[in-house]
Amino acid sequence: MNFTLVGALFKLHFVTPVGFVKLMYSFVKEGLTLMSILRFSSYYYANEVAFVSEGKQITYGKLYAMAVCLTRVLRSEHCISKGMRVGVLCRNHTVSALLLVALSRLGVHIRLLNTDIMSEKMDALLRQRKMDYIFYDEELREKCLPTQLPCKGVTTETLQKQMDTLKTDLIRLPRVVRGGQIAVLTGGSSGNYNEASRKTGLFQFLPPFFALLKDIKIQNYASVFVALPFYHGFGLGVLIIALAMGKKICMSRHFHTDEALETIAREQVEVLPIVPTMLSRMWQSDNASKRMKTVKCIISGGDRLEKKLVDETHRHLGPVMYNLYGTSEAGFFMLTTPADLDANAESTLGKPIHGVECDVRELRENGVGTLWVRSKWAMIGQQNRWQSTGDLVYRNERGYFFHCGIDKNMVVCGGENVFPESVEQIINRHPYVVASKVYGVPHEDFGSVLNAVVELRDGVSLTEEELKGWVRTKLSRAEMPHHIEFRKIDVLSTGKRMKIS
Repeated sequence: MNFTLVGALFKLHFVTPVGFVKLMYSFVKEGLTLMSILRFSSYYYANEVAFVSEGKQITYGKLYAMAVCLTRVLRSEHCISKGMRVGVLCRNHTVSALLLVALSRLGVHIRLLNTDIMSEKMDALLRQRKMDYIFYDEELREKCLPTQLPCKGVTTETLQKQMDTLKTDLIRLPRVVRGGQIAVLTGGSSGNYNEASRKTGLFQFLPPFFALLKDIKIQNYASVFVALPFYHGFGLGVLIIALAMGKKICMSRHFHTDEALETIAREQVEVLPIVPTMLSRMWQSDNASKRMKTVKCIISGGDRLEKKLVDETHRHLGPVMYNLYGTSEAGFFMLTTPADLDANAESTLGKPIHGVECDVRELRENGVGTLWVRSKWAMIGQQNRWQSTGDLVYRNERGYFFHCGIDKNMVVCGGENVFPESVEQIINRHPYVVASKVYGVPHEDFGSVLNAVVELRDGVSLTEEELKGWVRTKLSRAEMPHHIEFRKIDVLSTGKRMKIS
């Protein structure tokens, strides 16, 4: 453990004599749960703002008291107990964040549900996973849930009313040694879901937490805007780590570009974890650089980061961009610094953080292969085991990894294997292009060909023939899109581009 890391942990009170005692006492009282993290933070940051949500500011002292109250409500009014399997279908707001803390304190197994799933698929999911209870936002009831729930359910609005009106001071909470598992369902809105489960608490987040302290120095910043939903592994990790460090956490139920920029400016946000598509759209807004002038650290994750976006961000704000790479199953395991991004001609995934092993297997003639990873903080059942990410990468002579495509997305065009992501990277270099989505379609003569949807910057125009002429010298014949449609690209709540087929 180097001096930079020790200094950061000291600053955060984790390794001071008093801080260590307080941390251990929190574990004794609350178990190895998210509640113990919040209890520790409430001791050191009681009067500091913890949450900024829906026009309200809540201090760490108040937030801990609210978390205890909600835990008692769950115990007394809904009979939530250790070992139960509970679904959480919520946007980002105070009660949904507190739910994760309270459920962890009761030893419950939490499944974070994707708010982009429609009701029919959600019905099948709830029955397949055999959940005992589901907590959800009222606004998602009609869109996401079946008419008849296959388990008990209650809205977060009801929970808020019960917290405000019920007397819970005399309700005793059971002792727990550790919280239950917390699972993110991978597979987006496709309907083919896998669970990436981890134990709740701080210890399983320590290696990536140390990387954030040592390489990003995130401990030096005071505030963070959580744009990503909690059911996304990136958003969940940001929430937990920010709580552990006593940071001001700004969040909203929906990501709207101008509202996000207003929040960043008003709350003087310094750290912005974000998906590239969200950031790209923010730069299209009026006075974006002025409204983002307090941002000192942008952490990109969840999707491919284009070099053009890095250059634009550094031009406006200076060298502030970091790139995190990982999967729901393996967790975060690669990091790129601003210097790394500026030093390479194309955007890089970076290098593995401490405690991770990476290997490129099934190499092709061009040196591209499938990325495999082994880490201690992978999902339950995969710790310290080699697993394929399904991503195609190559590694240069300096040890940097570069993303080339996704193996399962390969399209055979006229007998040649092509990867839509590689074509998107080329299209996105055009100065008028904000984002693109390339996909395969059946073709009578070639088996399959590629089509593309392209989103342009506001106020510019570009024809299909002009864009084809620009990319023709940069793509092989098999990679050339046969048809290009210009329109705004739909994105999921995570900020990822929606699948087109």
